[in-house]
Amino acid sequence: MLACALAVFALLTLARSVLAMTYLNVHFADEVDPLSRAVSYYVFVERGAETFDAALFAVAMATATILVGMAQLRVRLGARAVVGFGAWCVALVLCAVFPTDNSPRIETASGWIHQFAGASLFVTLPLAGLALARALGTQPGWADTARVLRGLALGGVVLALAYLAARLPDLLAWWEFPGVLDWRAVSGLIQRGLFTLELAMLLVLAVRLLVVSWTAIRAPRRTADGPVLTS
Repeated sequence: MLACALAVFALLTLARSVLAMTYLNVHFADEVDPLSRAVSYYVFVERGAETFDAALFAVAMATATILVGMAQLRVRLGARAVVGFGAWCVALVLCAVFPTDNSPRIETASGWIHQFAGASLFVTLPLAGLALARALGTQPGWADTARVLRGLALGGVVLALAYLAARLPDLLAWWEFPGVLDWRAVSGLIQRGLFTLELAMLLVLAVRLLVVSWTAIRAPRRTADGPVLTS
């Protein structure tokens, strides 16, 4: 029963986060270019900080809820996956608490903390997803979920590398990048695609947690009722 309730809570929390991020992307498209600007800059638009920070906290809470629900069902998560998901949650909270700088260059301690947390944010979850997929692949009822999770995590790794490549001209400002290698014009789009994949990973786990926990609740009832007799 507890795992089922946790799954429902996680799904509702993730749905709220998806709606909040969609609202930010659509409502403030003229102020924060979704193609080239990072999602972190929504904190500088009117009332954007509250919505953005709440979405990050909600995703961190949903992640922790999913892990607790899976553990309650005695699903083996694996140490690497737990550490990876934990690092992802910490990075989400740090990104919310320490906003980036609204300038071309990072000038404050808050900005640097945000940058390092943001970098780990987009790496830790795909790697944690790969580790969890490996652990789930050998457990009854989770093999199909493991395959979907692995595919999404691999896609996340690819987009994380693409996002790093898009940010290199900013990180290596002393080197003049050829135009064909300068992807800053689409760096925001890559980042949003990566975040979408990561939310999809969490949604897949939450849905499967709900299905497995609900099936576990229904199984004793079917046993108690006995077989259905037909003429």
